[in-house]
Amino acid sequence: MNKNKLTLFLLLLSLILIFTLNTTAENLKIHFIDVGQGDSILIEEVGGQNILVDGGDRADKITAGIINYLRDQNVKKLDYLISTHPHADHIGGLVDIIDSFEVGTVLDSGKVHTSKTYENYLIKIDQENINFETPRRGDKFKIGESELHFLHPEQNLEAYDLNNSSLVFLLEFRQQNFLFTGDIEAEVERKLLAENPELKVDIIKVPHHGSKTSSFAGWIKSIQPETAVIQVGENHYGHPAAKIIELYQSQGARVFRNDLNGNIVVTADGKNYTVKVDQSTDNSRTGTKTNTKNENTSAEKIKSKSKNKADSSNLININTASAAVLDQLWGIGPATAEKIIHYREKNGLFTQIEEIKKVDGIDDGKFGRWYDKITVE
Repeated sequence: MNKNKLTLFLLLLSLILIFTLNTTAENLKIHFIDVGQGDSILIEEVGGQNILVDGGDRADKITAGIINYLRDQNVKKLDYLISTHPHADHIGGLVDIIDSFEVGTVLDSGKVHTSKTYENYLIKIDQENINFETPRRGDKFKIGESELHFLHPEQNLEAYDLNNSSLVFLLEFRQQNFLFTGDIEAEVERKLLAENPELKVDIIKVPHHGSKTSSFAGWIKSIQPETAVIQVGENHYGHPAAKIIELYQSQGARVFRNDLNGNIVVTADGKNYTVKVDQSTDNSRTGTKTNTKNENTSAEKIKSKSKNKADSSNLININTASAAVLDQLWGIGPATAEKIIHYREKNGLFTQIEEIKKVDGIDDGKFGRWYDKITVE
């Protein structure tokens, strides 16, 4: 190869590398796939890794739909396959999905079920020699720019039925939190609330398809989700319960559901997010009203709405507010509220709102959520 051709080759190689780097996704994507009465969620990480949470029911049409959807997103490999619990509407399609894609690691609740569907799923994992792990409370997995923080279950599963043994994990992406709950019910929600009193989330995958046995009022009020997504289809269980939708709405959450909105795709950049749906609805049951096929609803818009609300009412005075009032701020639980009070008693009143970041447990992410809702005067 002469000098000119070598130079040209190196220039072309540089362009290819630059193009490759520039086309790396900057945003996290979460696809709540419409699988009827069941769960299946694709998480596309910034670094190109893919996570599938559950695989829908075992109906051929449902499984084929998931596989086609993943292929449409150009998924070649599932770095992690998370099976929240062994009910058929969550693991039914996993055998065919494992047949269709390379799978790096399966994360499973470890709760044993006696169904043939569960047996076939375990046999397939063994046949393909896939790494198999059972995360427990406190376990963390770093994937791309995200961290999966498992909140439930603990080591002993004997106390829980299949639903309440579901893997529950918080996906922490930059300054945003997304909570995945499987089919847990109020019993576990109360336990999680006691163990994580300061937990706040941007988006929650509503537990157990919106069942009335889950999503008790204290849980919703505490975690303060901005958006709630219900994976649900036609069913005879009464999912989702109207009172559950009303509870989320009463706390300011916007509700999306697959049976009315189709596929629901969240795109997040670490501060803001958009929600895009396949089908527009104007239905009092959903808590959503869309005028176009694809609704883009960003956290920026939600912040703007909150700011207008703050402008029309009293801001929270961090120099005089009680612990109960401070607890209303995003990410501030009872413990941090007491730290704020202790800090001002020890160091004197805050002279500017930015000083609150000196309190242990308050970072730029939390401050950025409510800087326009507080005052020192």
